[in-house]
Amino acid sequence: MSRELEFWFAQCAFEAWPTYRTFVRDGRKRLHAAVMQTGGPQRWALELGVPLIPHRPGPALDAHEIELALRRVLREHHPQRFPTNAWLRRHGPPGLAAAVRRTGGGAHWARVLHMPTPQPARWTDELIEAELRRVCADHTHWPTRADFTRARATGVLRAVYAGHGSRWWTDKLGLSSQRLRPRRS
Repeated sequence: MSRELEFWFAQCAFEAWPTYRTFVRDGRKRLHAAVMQTGGPQRWALELGVPLIPHRPGPALDAHEIELALRRVLREHHPQRFPTNAWLRRHGPPGLAAAVRRTGGGAHWARVLHMPTPQPARWTDELIEAELRRVCADHTHWPTRADFTRARATGVLRAVYAGHGSRWWTDKLGLSSQRLRPRRS
């Protein structure tokens, strides 16, 4: 292991201890695991004569930078409510989801940006109706499960099933119930 590490360091001419991402990028994930099991970067940086500089995932964003980044990503994607952390990790710049979590979470930033919260704490009939109207806007009949998935509204579908049921909501929203399956007993 030490020979492989020395060869890689000589080949890349590192000026400081590389990040985990560098190990992975260069196909050296197993080497990183071996380093961690045999004293870690502290030992090996000292042995190889390379400075060990603590790596941060990125510069910490302040509240103004977070708001600007959120406005940019929300303007680009137009979500109906403030997005979840998973969505922010997928669509936002690196570190935005962590910064949002660190500075009050989705509920706080939803209030700042005047948006509905990421996920309702509890599905009320009013929240279900509002979300169903959004999902059903282009439908004359009850949407399929795939339609709910495409609209990223599987949570409201679960709330429908747990509450009044799809037949009740089709009647309330004035949708055709032709495509609904008969109720199981």
